[in-house]
Amino acid sequence: MYPPKIARSRPDAVAYVMAESGASLTYGELDRRSNQLAHRWREHGVGSGDTVVIAMENNIEWPVVVAAGMRTGLYVTPVNWHLQPSELTALVAECEPAVVVTSAKLASVVRQATESVGHDPLLQSVDDGVAGFEYLATAVKSLPDNPVDGELLGARVLFSGGTTGRPKAFRQALLGVHPEDAPPRHAGLVDKLGIDADTVLLSPAPNYHAAPFTFQLITLAVGGTVVCMEKFDAEAALRAIDTYRVTHSQWVPTMLVRLLNVADKQQFTGAAHRVAFTSGAPCSVDIKTRIDSWWGPVLHEYYGASEGYGHTYIAPSEARLRPGSVGKPLGPTVVHITDAEGAEVPSRTVGTVWFESTAAPSYRNAGDVNGWKQMGDLGYLDDDGYLYLVGRTGYMIISGGVNIYPDEIEETLIAHPGVLDAAVFGVPDAEFGERVKAVVELREPSITAAELIEFCRDRLAHFKAPREVEFTSCLPRLPTGKLNKRALKDAFAHSGGQS
Repeated sequence: MYPPKIARSRPDAVAYVMAESGASLTYGELDRRSNQLAHRWREHGVGSGDTVVIAMENNIEWPVVVAAGMRTGLYVTPVNWHLQPSELTALVAECEPAVVVTSAKLASVVRQATESVGHDPLLQSVDDGVAGFEYLATAVKSLPDNPVDGELLGARVLFSGGTTGRPKAFRQALLGVHPEDAPPRHAGLVDKLGIDADTVLLSPAPNYHAAPFTFQLITLAVGGTVVCMEKFDAEAALRAIDTYRVTHSQWVPTMLVRLLNVADKQQFTGAAHRVAFTSGAPCSVDIKTRIDSWWGPVLHEYYGASEGYGHTYIAPSEARLRPGSVGKPLGPTVVHITDAEGAEVPSRTVGTVWFESTAAPSYRNAGDVNGWKQMGDLGYLDDDGYLYLVGRTGYMIISGGVNIYPDEIEETLIAHPGVLDAAVFGVPDAEFGERVKAVVELREPSITAAELIEFCRDRLAHFKAPREVEFTSCLPRLPTGKLNKRALKDAFAHSGGQS
């Protein structure tokens, strides 16, 4: 992402637009404003190798801050805007930012976090009148809009763990090259998705998450337009696709479910929409089939670690032939499946999924070692090397000595026309060790637990069907789209559901 590369020939081309407000930036404006911000940081002594933390909602200032960091050799570090002060404190202590850019809504949390660790970064707000914070627009107003001396390519930093657990930073390497010489990001996937200067990308998710952050950078690097939603809403997303003539869209499966739920409420043509892609959590066969029937063969899926360990990819045409697969390795990646002792297993045998990257590592972290990497997912390879996921190691249910994978049962429940969302996990059972429990969010309130249990028994082996069903108004999900199983088990592991 280097705005002048596009601004030289197309200064008035729209780089970024907010879907609801319509606020926008051209490439010329993005170039000038990111230069001014870079000059302000230099005034304050911020230099290559320092960190800028971005703690704010999706807004029109986001690409300006990112571009300023990516053209001055900084570690650009977006953080979850739902963090509490104690959680943000741990991140600030780990990365020791030279600058924190935030909004009025989050300023108090940022102040508490920086004060708690005795760290004194430059504090900037995109909103005026925030005590103790420099107002971004005023601070840069009189500064030069030409590039700072010695521009260097910055790097992205992501924190694992969401809003729970000890944060772990995954840092891309600072390459020490000029931003215009940046290597392409995910070149193989970009080719598959056809992202180019004509792309209009709808980005409906929080910008701090890996996929929106990455694909916005990719789109801006080639001169396309990013349409960023302030906050995801299914009907608003469909309107945005038509209003802005969106060509590409990026989703997590939960969003696709929400879109399907409002399909008959919204006038939608999708006239320019030719590519949709999903990641973050496995997309069920039912969801893919319904999207395919509605939008046609446009839904691509990729799977992998945000930390850059490796990726797989499956095209819409392949997904029709191999339902349930997340595809084959993409780029310099080998997938291995191992048993509990670490030995590789034959095709069609479930085990732990490992990525082996044959390229130089994209991220580094203290304590990392070279070799295979895994994220706790269980799956298997078919005879042609296509990967299928069945669940996660921490949430596999062992009932009566039999391994049961919640993902398969969740997928079955979501296929019921009266079910909006579903989660499955094991709860203690005196006879079997564990029994299968489902927590369900209904679309049709008249649906009963007995009906759902029978629905599963008609489609799955009886030992897989839930023995207990409980209903809720909203299942907790992480920003990635994955179910927050830790929160679910804490809230619903008790007995007392309907069966």
